[in-house]
Amino acid sequence: MPESTFPIFELQKKSTVLKVSNLYPQLQDLSSRLAQRAPQFSKNLRRFYELLQSQSALKARFNPEQAAHKVMAIPIEEPALKKATPPRPKELTLCASDGSQIFPDRHLSADFFLLNLSRIVLHLGVNEKPMLRNEAQLFEREMLAEKLNVSEEDEPILTVELVTAMRQEAELQVLLETCQSLRVHRPLLALADGTLLCWHLKRLQPLALQRHFIERYASTLTQFQAGQLTVASYISAPSSREVSNLLQQLLCSELEKEDLSLELWLNDARLFFGYLQRGERSAVFASRSEILQHYEPSDRVYFFYLHTGYEIARVEFPKWCYDAGATDFIHAVVMDDVQKGRGYPMILTEAHEQAAITPAEQEEFYRLLEHLCALQGQTLNYSAKSLSKRIAKL
Repeated sequence: MPESTFPIFELQKKSTVLKVSNLYPQLQDLSSRLAQRAPQFSKNLRRFYELLQSQSALKARFNPEQAAHKVMAIPIEEPALKKATPPRPKELTLCASDGSQIFPDRHLSADFFLLNLSRIVLHLGVNEKPMLRNEAQLFEREMLAEKLNVSEEDEPILTVELVTAMRQEAELQVLLETCQSLRVHRPLLALADGTLLCWHLKRLQPLALQRHFIERYASTLTQFQAGQLTVASYISAPSSREVSNLLQQLLCSELEKEDLSLELWLNDARLFFGYLQRGERSAVFASRSEILQHYEPSDRVYFFYLHTGYEIARVEFPKWCYDAGATDFIHAVVMDDVQKGRGYPMILTEAHEQAAITPAEQEEFYRLLEHLCALQGQTLNYSAKSLSKRIAKL
């Protein structure tokens, strides 16, 4: 068949614009339901607060057996407690670390990944220069056995989950090393971003590797206590229901008498947003996460909720910090730094900015690698799919 007889098709790019107008009827119904439900929910929640504050010995009602198979925190202080922000020490040192990575690229003929870790030190109330640094390190698959201190037979597969586990372990280790390197005679707080509980390891396989990382992480956490270095973590927009479930359990008889029900999706942040005032913290609670069985008893994770004026944040710290009377110190310092950061701790913002790898930097990284490989007479091969994406960016 002559070439001219073939039909000619014009390639059309798929529109990426979501046609919201088509969803108008459904969105209208949803907004109506939310509007109808909101007043009753607010009324129930206000009554819940009244019941909570009317109880003077609610903590004593906690029954570990009833909570055994439920997602529920342990009350360390009276659950109705609210505490205003204490005064911050005039002089103090704040430390933080964060990390980012270039994940292994399965479309590339090379097994490696990169970690970029930041070290941040801010001295408040004194005339000392801050530390703002970042350090990048390249890891090849052959380095994993030695880095993880396992035999070559047990060398894990290079996956996204493994890289994430190594990055989060490295963040805590760098934070510890940064604090240990300082010689300051003033209060010091090491602040981490995210939870101190190793939830990120749940997807890591095999289970033996999970336990390996948990034990390494917990060992690093223990060293903060050995050096008397107060450590805490800040969780923005927490989604946990541990305290909400606990309070509904403790007040179940009162709730049943009044036929008062709360939405199942009520989480701790929503609960405390209406209960706490700006700058106030909640009572201290203890996590019952199964992961804690691998932690030292003194490193059991305690936490409180903090109304920053912008959101409800969850602040976690090891049990020994509570026993040492550092709760007020953590409360005061975190609240002060959140105000400086206009809604998020300023030092964590600095740590993130120092650690972040931009798309332009990642592209530069691959271009340099290609160039150096070419000098060695080695071609860096990409899959056809990866090449199509790279060409599209140019």
